[in-house]
Amino acid sequence: MLNKEEFYRRFNGVCPGRSASCEDILNLDIYFEPLSMAGLNEMHRYSKDFRLYEYFEFDPFDTIEKTKDYIEKLEQRMVGDLFNKTAMYWFVRRKSDGYMIGTAALTSLSYHRQSIEWGYGVDPELWGLGYILQIEELLKHFVFEVLELNRLFGTTMITNERTIASLHASGMKHEGTLRQFYCKQGEFVDGWQYSMLRTEYYESEKYVKSALDRFLIQDVIDIVRSILTEEDISDETNMCNAFSWDSLNHMSIMVAVSQKTGISLSPSEMMRANSVRALFNILEERAVSK
Repeated sequence: MLNKEEFYRRFNGVCPGRSASCEDILNLDIYFEPLSMAGLNEMHRYSKDFRLYEYFEFDPFDTIEKTKDYIEKLEQRMVGDLFNKTAMYWFVRRKSDGYMIGTAALTSLSYHRQSIEWGYGVDPELWGLGYILQIEELLKHFVFEVLELNRLFGTTMITNERTIASLHASGMKHEGTLRQFYCKQGEFVDGWQYSMLRTEYYESEKYVKSALDRFLIQDVIDIVRSILTEEDISDETNMCNAFSWDSLNHMSIMVAVSQKTGISLSPSEMMRANSVRALFNILEERAVSK
């Protein structure tokens, strides 16, 4: 546990992912930069897309003034006494061209409890490309390895199946259901609460080699078949020739692999694992590397 002065030095002064060691470990195609009004036009480009708000309680920002007001509200949450800040917000950009893909946040900080909440949003035009998984990995690395906190948590609508699938794949644990926690357009919706502890984060980085010593391609076929129950699965099955292998079922397959092998694939590995053969090859690579 970091002392308070060092913790807040990192919380206020370190941008997630801005280190050579982090880039080498995570191998991500994104980077964070501090949220500011300089990104107003770029943020508004996707903030007016109604799809982004399916699981939010507020309406789309249909005017640039609404997006500006929102950024100003987030900026206000980041000001104040150095040792009492409870939130940080960032823009998320693509490394290859600097294109803004969304935002990320850490909020509800309790230094005493060593606990923090996360949040993020991605341009709907970029959904299904693995960026949410990359954001999750970068935030987990920052929370547990840089800030050395004990608990990372969050809540989403219980109807948000795609996000819940990504959370399972990321290693989050379901804590419980908050009854009628949200109110969207006059309708109450339960909240799906989840968390990860620091010990669980480091355990997830370990590799259960004994499981993969006995792992065969038939095991991968069986895992995929257990999710894509209406498909005829073989070693040639992939996301193009299996109609039901969509982004949601892809996350379910990744969760099943984690449960079977005892490991969680990285975001880049999940993106590459778009076929039975590719998934098996990745597992073989992990076995050889250990």
